[in-house]
Amino acid sequence: MKKVVVTGMGCVSGLGANVAQNWAAMMEGKSAIRPLKKFCEGTEEFSVDVVAAPVVKDALDDLRKNFPEKLIASVDIFANLGAAATLEALKDAKLFGDRDRLVEAAIIYGSASGGNVTVETAFQRIFHARLPNIHPMSIPRYMNSASVSYLSMLLGVRGHCLAVSSACASSAHAISEAMYFIRSGRGSIVITGGSDSSLTLASLLGWKALQAMAPDACRPFSIDRKGMVIGEGAATLILEDEEHARERGATIYAEVMGAGSTADARHITQPDSENAAATIRAAHREAGIGDDQPMLISSHGTGTRLNDKSESIALRLAYPDSLKKHRVIATKSSHGHMLGATGAMEFLIALVALNKQMAPPIVGFLGPDPECDLPLVLEPEPIACDVTVSTSFAFGGLNCVLIGRRY
Repeated sequence: MKKVVVTGMGCVSGLGANVAQNWAAMMEGKSAIRPLKKFCEGTEEFSVDVVAAPVVKDALDDLRKNFPEKLIASVDIFANLGAAATLEALKDAKLFGDRDRLVEAAIIYGSASGGNVTVETAFQRIFHARLPNIHPMSIPRYMNSASVSYLSMLLGVRGHCLAVSSACASSAHAISEAMYFIRSGRGSIVITGGSDSSLTLASLLGWKALQAMAPDACRPFSIDRKGMVIGEGAATLILEDEEHARERGATIYAEVMGAGSTADARHITQPDSENAAATIRAAHREAGIGDDQPMLISSHGTGTRLNDKSESIALRLAYPDSLKKHRVIATKSSHGHMLGATGAMEFLIALVALNKQMAPPIVGFLGPDPECDLPLVLEPEPIACDVTVSTSFAFGGLNCVLIGRRY
């Protein structure tokens, strides 16, 4: 069976426009979460005041240096965020501009919401401005697959191209499928990850109606946590067949060892701790890695009372005798919940942490919750481990757990 390795990484979020900026901000204990007001243009009575983590203003600067503005303006922001992260990842992997290799590459990319901004713009034209038509490219702009099509056209990729949508496990599932694609021998390079931009009035009102949003900050596993905070952004990993990567002299950061994927088949919003634990065990079985060595667990850690409690139970079930050996991080406290991009973002940050042998802290922690008794990282700290377990437990009971090892 072919080994699958990571040779490039890129990301954009509210913390920064690249991996280095995101990592530095996390290690400094910074958070991108801030007050945000959204309203229907011209009718501020239809508005919502929340805290959120929008992307930094210069998120697309490098993209604009490499591609025409007309092309960039032709797609929804979620597709451009994915393109910005992918551009960094390809440059990191020394593949950007390598048309001979990219033409045969694959793209497997995730998004939970697709072109939310395009949809809201259309509705504003129809229901507020009372205009009889919308932008003629609205349908291709808001498709969940728009980012995949856009990437293929930007880069000249003609191989297998697939969009994945499984709520906030979308990009984790995309990475999992990319791993299987290479293992099966179907290709040597896959561009994978995910992007989302859902800071629209309708989306935020929807999350508010669920009573899932915090009024101030995302505080995973904290005693006084009040909910999640929506962020936006993208994260991309370049996966390669190890032999192919070594032959071309690529820098290899990590090996993707295995994945677990399950469905709760139980409830649309309430997670199942036992099935989440089963997903973790499945990932370990596939990776061939026991649970007794120290590991960095990159948790789903949404900051909601129900999900954090459920995940804590799942981790105790999955690691009944070894949990204290491990360290648990929860980076949504810094970059917010990036929805379809969040699984890739959390896996990426965990791989950076393994390579630097440092773990980023949970930001804004107010004190331990007895129901969330976990070995949490609360200050930047050195680690001594080579393996990460990254968990994604999505609405609809769609679960994906990734395991990676420092190369």
